[in-house]
Amino acid sequence: MKRLFIFCAFLTLLCTSMQAQKQAKVGTTDRARSAKTHINLLFIGNSITAGATLSSPSTQAPPIVCGKLIEEATGVTTNVYNGGHSGITTLGFLPGRKDFTRVLAAAKAYKNDNGGLIYFSIMLGTNDSACTTTEGAPVSTDTYRKNIKAIIDSLIAGVPDCRILLNYPIWYSPNTHNSAMYLQEGLERLHSYYPIIDAIAKEYAQVHAGNRDVWDFFENNNILFTKETGHSGDFFLHPNVLGAQRLAEIWANNLLRIIEKDGIGIKK
Repeated sequence: MKRLFIFCAFLTLLCTSMQAQKQAKVGTTDRARSAKTHINLLFIGNSITAGATLSSPSTQAPPIVCGKLIEEATGVTTNVYNGGHSGITTLGFLPGRKDFTRVLAAAKAYKNDNGGLIYFSIMLGTNDSACTTTEGAPVSTDTYRKNIKAIIDSLIAGVPDCRILLNYPIWYSPNTHNSAMYLQEGLERLHSYYPIIDAIAKEYAQVHAGNRDVWDFFENNNILFTKETGHSGDFFLHPNVLGAQRLAEIWANNLLRIIEKDGIGIKK
């Protein structure tokens, strides 16, 4: 009787294990199927991401164009959330602040609605680098590092299987001075954030650095900017329609490399 009891218990454990494995496989299959039918893109950034100076940000802003490019390249339905907010620094996107809460809520809503993978694209630093006026400015490299890591940690905690593209902020002219003062000092501070992005991307398996060449690309192509008049003359800060298109292409190329690794086919 004792041996029979042990044998029955063994069979029960075996059946339970097989059922669990079957359910796990089904869950994995369903997740893979969802990932291949929906791509959810959520963008965190400032006025450049928002599409400032563009006549139609709802159609011309870099996140919107980026989403279209990715949909064309994959043939997969793409959902885009543009979380760009003019004048915002990394402090404004810290966990607990309204902008962070909104983007995380949007990511979870997409997840619940279609089950597709979540891709966050972050480009912050321009307003952090300002000398005056923007929140926390000037933001030191140490504070910038702490803020970016806090944002990333909370995004991963909220959506554990997300992927994050950490983009390098683009160049602006050294005479940039609108309601906030940037100038040469701000420009140098902005570039000092680049090594921080390099290091952070190496710390996380889910975080990928963007394209470092974006700085030189925009610095050498003033035709990509809207010419704006400020307190120190005409300056270049916000991409125009062509610049927004080029920035979107850069983001899309980086995101597609990540997306392809997740098993979604890319049209060559």
